[in-house]
Amino acid sequence: MAAVMMTAQDGTRKYGIKSGTVKAVMDMMGQKVETTSWFDDYGALEASVTKMGGMEITTISKGGKSWMVNPSVKMVQEVPVQESVNYLDLTDEAVQKYKVKEMGKETLLNRECTTYSLEVSQMGQTAKLRVSVWEGYPLKAVTEAMGSTVTVTVTKFVEGPVESEVFEIPEY
Repeated sequence: MAAVMMTAQDGTRKYGIKSGTVKAVMDMMGQKVETTSWFDDYGALEASVTKMGGMEITTISKGGKSWMVNPSVKMVQEVPVQESVNYLDLTDEAVQKYKVKEMGKETLLNRECTTYSLEVSQMGQTAKLRVSVWEGYPLKAVTEAMGSTVTVTVTKFVEGPVESEVFEIPEY
């Protein structure tokens, strides 16, 4: 990838790509959930729209904060920022905390990914993940927790500029 000239707001890059649009499908106990996501400034700005069962939820993250937007009831709610692993900057602390192990390579969408296994513990529960990452962006994630498996697979990844409007928080 070309040299990176900009960084995320906290000085680190989350992704090795400046901006893009991503479509993914989540298979959750046989139910398919579609998500379209956008990111800019190497992951400092992120937005996604998830459609499930006739409902649409938008999530916007920027400036160290996140919001959930439900346009059908005109609701905007600030939500806790989800902790995540920065695959471009895997620190010793993150490797130990999440028991991160490199598992090999996998090609998805004609992109060579590095596959990792890791564990995330919250509220007394531990989830085991297998994540295939390209340029810091997970193109596939399989999560096993509480006896069920959820698989998220990116079906389309388009690098390029994103309209700034997708990161605007609506005022209802």
